[in-house]
Amino acid sequence: MRSFALWYSTKDKESKLDKEITVHVNLWNKKKENQKNYCFDFGLLVEDIKSIEKIYLYVPFKIEKSQIKDLGAIISNNQLVNAIFNENFTTTDGKPKKLIVNETVEKPKFVIYALEVESQIKINPCIRNASTPGTILEIDTGSINLEKILRYYFRIRIQVGSDDLYMINDEIKGVSIFSDQFTNTEVIDFRLNDVRSCSEELREQFNKGKKFNILAVHYLILRNADDVIIHYGKEINSRMLENDLWKDYIEGDNHNIIAYHIKNKAKKKNDNTYDYIEDFSDLTRFQYQKGTKLIIIMYVLGIIILGTIGGVVGNWLSHLIGL
Repeated sequence: MRSFALWYSTKDKESKLDKEITVHVNLWNKKKENQKNYCFDFGLLVEDIKSIEKIYLYVPFKIEKSQIKDLGAIISNNQLVNAIFNENFTTTDGKPKKLIVNETVEKPKFVIYALEVESQIKINPCIRNASTPGTILEIDTGSINLEKILRYYFRIRIQVGSDDLYMINDEIKGVSIFSDQFTNTEVIDFRLNDVRSCSEELREQFNKGKKFNILAVHYLILRNADDVIIHYGKEINSRMLENDLWKDYIEGDNHNIIAYHIKNKAKKKNDNTYDYIEDFSDLTRFQYQKGTKLIIIMYVLGIIILGTIGGVVGNWLSHLIGL
């Protein structure tokens, strides 16, 4: 029920072509007033966009169109392109909404495409179970005017409040009136294409569509450098992000940030075919400190109020029984 899911449809309903894709996911959080929000940035590198009419992305929570943002224009900065792909790329301005990333010795060229959220992305509700909502994003790629380059990259941001997430649990531990800090333990259960855990409605939608052959999943969790990671599962790499380079991408955060990189790649077989990735999952825990001064003030006020009430009640009882 907590899994994201990804599939596509073709213009030719009888098409048997299998499409390859590399998936990038960045997860980070930010505070807006007193609300903690999480951002899921999905990057989709499709090896051949020809004949694909729609790309579908299921998210296991309810969202509105206003919570979706295209990142294609933001990452058009050449340095940011290199940072995101961890490659030494050069770029060439293409036609409107298209940035060409030039080929290297090992990588063919591709187009970073800026989607129009209002006209090219539709959202449809899809229940996770009997009581909890989910949403299917329908990305219209069939309207793109294709030329010679058919390798396309799309990147969108989905922002959601912590109260609407079931895949992230954030619990407070170690609260004490003698300490000005308490420890939060945050558990993140990220899954992609784990459709066995999804509702019948979603499984039906997923099975009606065409499955991408996933070449790789690159999952980056961006965290404050003071947070402590407790990771279970796959091998993990990490690096400190350059604040000046990433400040336009990670909105409103001036802390030192560490990117934790978990990846899974398809295995190449002896006949040069791939053993593609069918699904991806990762469970990660973080611990971080948070000030308790407000809680301590509330405790003290509560003690004062209870003491006052106790004194009034004691005096009343004494007067009542004639002491």
